[in-house]
Amino acid sequence: MAYAHWFDAFAQTHRFHIVSPTKVIYNSRHTCDALIEQIQKTGQIPAGFSFAQRRDPCQNLFRKFLSIFQPAEGGSSCGRGDGKAAGVKVNVTVSTDFPGLDPTAKDGSGRSLYTKTDGNIFQGLDPETLEPVGLARQTALHPDLKGNITASHSQQDQESGDVFNYNLELGRACVYRVFRTSKATGKTEILTTITGAPSAYIHSFFLTKNYVLLCVFSAHFGMGGLKILYHKNMLDALDDVSPEKNALWYVVDRQHGRGVVRKFESDPFFAFHTSNAWEENGGIVAEISVFENIDIIKKFYMHNLLGEGAEAARWLHKGRPRFSRFWLPDVEAEGVGRVQKVWEQHHDISMELPTVNPRYCTRSNRYAPPPISLLLPRMLTSPLTSFTYGLLNRGKSTLLDGIIKFDSVEQQHKIWEQHAHTPGETIFIADPAGSSEDDGVLLSVVLNGITGLSYLLALDSASMKELARAEMKVAVPFGFHGTFVKGWEGGGGEGGAS
Repeated sequence: MAYAHWFDAFAQTHRFHIVSPTKVIYNSRHTCDALIEQIQKTGQIPAGFSFAQRRDPCQNLFRKFLSIFQPAEGGSSCGRGDGKAAGVKVNVTVSTDFPGLDPTAKDGSGRSLYTKTDGNIFQGLDPETLEPVGLARQTALHPDLKGNITASHSQQDQESGDVFNYNLELGRACVYRVFRTSKATGKTEILTTITGAPSAYIHSFFLTKNYVLLCVFSAHFGMGGLKILYHKNMLDALDDVSPEKNALWYVVDRQHGRGVVRKFESDPFFAFHTSNAWEENGGIVAEISVFENIDIIKKFYMHNLLGEGAEAARWLHKGRPRFSRFWLPDVEAEGVGRVQKVWEQHHDISMELPTVNPRYCTRSNRYAPPPISLLLPRMLTSPLTSFTYGLLNRGKSTLLDGIIKFDSVEQQHKIWEQHAHTPGETIFIADPAGSSEDDGVLLSVVLNGITGLSYLLALDSASMKELARAEMKVAVPFGFHGTFVKGWEGGGGEGGAS
């Protein structure tokens, strides 16, 4: 029995320990061993909730309801030695030292490593061996976070370390709860409760200095999420973007407890990954990779990725993003506002998995005070930030075919590419002594399609020239997201998990 969609693949976490400029140690682990063993024994995928795996629609609906909304075994906090921790697939993003959750390191150091997904669950891993050690729910952070949907990508304030996310409780009248977990205290506060918005698939959101910006994209779960109960997966329950379903933007105060300060609307669209947002002239500028529909999700059915027929070829050029900038004016004004699209880039230079220098998160992209600067990006001259990095999908491969650095001020770009080499998500590591926004290194795990082996690539983030690569003797399966941690090892080394 095989999974039909890439997003439902068996969870595996990879760790690259950069010991020195000439030595990298690699280890990885399947973090759902118990689940794999169960499938091997029975030949069946266990009943439960998935992203896109199709189930028998003749099963009892009430039974489905119980299996989806029953809390995961193992409780609401991360406990030691919980054998059931390896019985789930939690494999989208990784977070280190997540506030409000228990340490997961078996060496007693107090460190923690958690994997996350779009469901309300965390899986705790030992930071060294990547062994699953426990499970947690968002209810461990706050009892009101009882909904089953959340963003894989929480947002973290780079100064305070506070973590932000939302929790979606499905139903006829769905409820969004936007919350903050304090790094200093570990306590979680509900910043606002939003009702009246449709239940949508929201993989990520924005953070600025004073606001959480939650965009309810235009791909909605049918019947307030009840279609998930029937289909037993998110994708079949997701209704596509349509002209009458505007995207809704909620500006939430994160400093003074005022809740939603203003709601905006924009033309319909779908998105996976936000890039950056910042406040300017009383409004908010937001950058994001935009899709016109949910073809990008359907593209990742395995028969579309691996097929060689005409139907698979048709999907090769589907689901291509347009990297876009939006402007939300007068966020403190009364009434529903209208979002303006400032610009969008052509498919061939538009990225997915966008990332910026983390030091510049919530900081403006070289803005000039006059509002006209938003409409004429070439006029921007203030030397603050402008660079975004990501992966290209130009139709040269089934997945991704290059790494791009985009300058939103000059509207110029640089590309790293190598024939038949497929890069993974780029991770920006800022130069501790750097003074410019693009002082640093980009890391990416790349598959050499000719040899069938992978390597860890290091690029100079200013020039996009290769600095080094650590060749591997294995192929690293294409994954999703990673993070970089400095100084986790006792000897002061550096490590990255992806």
